[in-house]
Amino acid sequence: MFENRSDIGGRYSALSYFGLVPAALAGAPWTDLVASAEALAPSLGPDADPAANPGLRLGAVLGAAVKAGRDKLTLVIDESVATFGLWLEQLIAESTGKHGTGVVPVAGEALGPVDVYGDDRLFVSIGTPPGDEVVGLDVLGDMGHPVVRLGLGDPTDLGAQVLLWEVATAVCGAVLGINPFDQPNVAEAKAATNDVLAGGPPDLPLGSLDDLLAKVQPGDYVAIQAYVDPGDERLADLEEARLRIRDEHKVATTFGLGPRFLHSTGQLHKGGPPTGVFVQVVGDDVADSHVPDQPFTFGELKHAQADGDLLTLREHGLRAERVRAQDLIDHG
Repeated sequence: MFENRSDIGGRYSALSYFGLVPAALAGAPWTDLVASAEALAPSLGPDADPAANPGLRLGAVLGAAVKAGRDKLTLVIDESVATFGLWLEQLIAESTGKHGTGVVPVAGEALGPVDVYGDDRLFVSIGTPPGDEVVGLDVLGDMGHPVVRLGLGDPTDLGAQVLLWEVATAVCGAVLGINPFDQPNVAEAKAATNDVLAGGPPDLPLGSLDDLLAKVQPGDYVAIQAYVDPGDERLADLEEARLRIRDEHKVATTFGLGPRFLHSTGQLHKGGPPTGVFVQVVGDDVADSHVPDQPFTFGELKHAQADGDLLTLREHGLRAERVRAQDLIDHG
């Protein structure tokens, strides 16, 4: 048994027992991850020169970008550590997306033509090797988009990246005047899910994707919320549809698997800036089974979570529809 400190929130716990014990059991070089974080720690502490403190600098950039209207943090991450973007999504979105403000993390959106980017973008690359993507960032920088480059020696340097981004996210919260350690809107979706489970599925007819996308304005972001099996063969098609929407409407796009995203970008969707346009897709369950000691199945729970989230988004006055997956795949 490893008893974790009780004052560490889930999204800040990667370098605690919560993250390191599973890493050790999985055979990851956890001591090297910790060593990289320890090597960076002195430059982040109270005795470090504030002007040279990378956590303060990155956090100030994130917060200043939001205040300048560049709240779409577009992450360009080395393919060898690409899933680090999923962790950053939760850390940043759940920490800063509240009280009508926040940083919108855009992970996994491949770089596209330079003319699809508006003046609401901030680009941050992590360990991207020389090549076409870096050339693309150079061009974007020359066009006036802010670009930040963070080096990555090898994958174990992610330990330092974790610590850096945790400090930067807290600093960004201070710049924005919000508490980066709470998540006031997460409970809303949970309560809505419980209401659906208790009262039965609500009447939520499918909407028109074209009508929804017609409401997209400059400075918005389109969030695709896919309640589908992570192994669904249509995921690649949905990702391609995401990029087509980006290119057509020239807005940032995000892609979240449900119900996982409810505890990451879900807080931002409901509590952050009201610039999201939400496209929900709910897949069928090939296999299902009952939740132990509960009167519903895992599939029914998933559908209730999707229903509850859609209802909550609409209660906030946000633009949200449930559409057919094939309509999304065929769009454009």
